[in-house]
Amino acid sequence: MNEQRGETSRLAEVHDFWNTEACGTHFISQREDRRDFFERFRKFRYETEWHLPLLVPFADALGKSILEIGCGNGADAVNFALNGARYTGVDLTEEAVESTTEHFNILGLAGEFRVENAEHLSFADNTFDVVYSHGVLHHTPHPMCAVDEVYRVLKPGGRAIIMLYHRNSFNYYIRIMFYMRMRLLLTILGKANPWKQAAKKQATPLLIAHWSNNTTDLWQIHYRNFLREGWSYLNAQSFVHHATDGPECPFAFVYSKTEARRLFKRFRSTEFRVAHFPLRKYSWGRLVPFWFERFLACRMGWYLFIYADK
Repeated sequence: MNEQRGETSRLAEVHDFWNTEACGTHFISQREDRRDFFERFRKFRYETEWHLPLLVPFADALGKSILEIGCGNGADAVNFALNGARYTGVDLTEEAVESTTEHFNILGLAGEFRVENAEHLSFADNTFDVVYSHGVLHHTPHPMCAVDEVYRVLKPGGRAIIMLYHRNSFNYYIRIMFYMRMRLLLTILGKANPWKQAAKKQATPLLIAHWSNNTTDLWQIHYRNFLREGWSYLNAQSFVHHATDGPECPFAFVYSKTEARRLFKRFRSTEFRVAHFPLRKYSWGRLVPFWFERFLACRMGWYLFIYADK
């Protein structure tokens, strides 16, 4: 019973963190109305993540039943639907399901939308031709359970297209494991007496969930997490959860190709592509030739795309 309550609590943490807004909403600060917001969002997504139309076969969706796990604001959903897919989108959060439903309604597109837990999908076995998930399954408490569900609901001969965070990347080893941990260590050592402060940790309230590592109080939130959890917070296995999508993100697992192959071991075959080294989102990065960003992205990128056939 205690174990069941623990699992419910973990899932509630994930829900509450990601339900603050549909994923990516904060990137679009100016909009005239909701139609304008969705247009700006799609434009932003495919300019920033230019690899998506190259790595996700939207154009091959005609007549296929497609399940997307983690629909967010529905940009990829719309792309599938415009190319003739029979689209179903699920998300753990009500915000994402409502936003994607609204996106479809504004464009006059048909689709099915449900609030679902990726680890326990409600669909029958062998339902979908394609299961697609971009940057979602590594945020669930038990990614293996979610991958098993992907396998179960796929038709024989169906394909899963899943993006997970890539361990063997610049972002993981240099930015997260080295730079961010060292920056937090300096913050800890710079406090007058962190061990004295730690005695007050039970009285320290958590700040509201932050989606991003760009928030102005980022290191203060990390510091509060350190006071609550101690030095184990800086362990690689712990720190990575809080250094990808914000310090209050409950889970964010990373995978090498070898680890991903084990995760998808039930599938008949697996292929991999690496992407996302977004230099051009920085002002100085626009001075770097695009071919160089592409070169880095496919070798040291943060996104590991897995193509798995049942």
